[in-house]
Amino acid sequence: MGAAASQVVAVAILLAAAPSRADSCTGVTERGARFATCFDPGNRLTLTADATSASSIAVGGGIALRHEITFDDDPDLEWKMSHTLIDGSHDTLSSGFDGIVYSGLFLRHSRDGHIVLPFGVPKKVYLPFDIGALAEVGRFDWRAGDPIATVSVVRVAPLVDFARTQSERGVLAIGPSAHWDIAWDPTMRAVAEHRVAPFTEGLIDLRLESHDGLTIGDARVEAGTAWRSDTGWKPEVRAQASVERTVIAVDDRPVALTAQVQYDSVRSELVASVGARIVLAARTDPRVNLAPLAGR
Repeated sequence: MGAAASQVVAVAILLAAAPSRADSCTGVTERGARFATCFDPGNRLTLTADATSASSIAVGGGIALRHEITFDDDPDLEWKMSHTLIDGSHDTLSSGFDGIVYSGLFLRHSRDGHIVLPFGVPKKVYLPFDIGALAEVGRFDWRAGDPIATVSVVRVAPLVDFARTQSERGVLAIGPSAHWDIAWDPTMRAVAEHRVAPFTEGLIDLRLESHDGLTIGDARVEAGTAWRSDTGWKPEVRAQASVERTVIAVDDRPVALTAQVQYDSVRSELVASVGARIVLAARTDPRVNLAPLAGR
């Protein structure tokens, strides 16, 4: 990444992570009722409908949870935890489905960038990045008519996060990844192929989120070599990028337009989609004040 591109990414992350005042996150109607203008995309239950370039219409949803763990003995240290649960979609035209049982991103943030080496006399080491990990279990993808379904049993990646933001609104994480995928034959009810990458692939994860939660952009690229039980070592590339923009809120529940593109070298497939996402339930952003106005 060139110097100019690095500066652009850094500025975008800083803007995404900038704090917002409570009064800028609360709107007031002509009758004096308050409503939210900021939203928490990290804690919500959603319903999504997408139309893809593969001439299909998919309907699905998922649960997102996000929280922080802090420590009384070290107030400058916190763990930022993001979880995705039972996130999937069903192709209403071909009866195919894809999704994931669990995905978690865990990032350790220290204000001064230190870690403690507990060997012998404990010693602080200052780093220009945060550290963390990604873990996924049970990712699956099957298209009706395909003889094989892909099941990613497990995927893990230790990460360094160069964004170093206190919030989860900016992430630029890089690290080696390991995964175990299987090709499942639904007809024979047997495993047709194993694909294993023992930290022989690299992963880049980027996430930018506006301070009001109205705009979200994320991208992930994973590339390297994996061992296949039928053909040996082969190169693999997977990439995806998506954008979500909230355009309206109904009873403080956002409705967003989405766009996504995915590439998978194993399937030799590039798929783009556009759709809409409705938030069915969500945690109210803590910066929002919905208390009635005094005297109303």
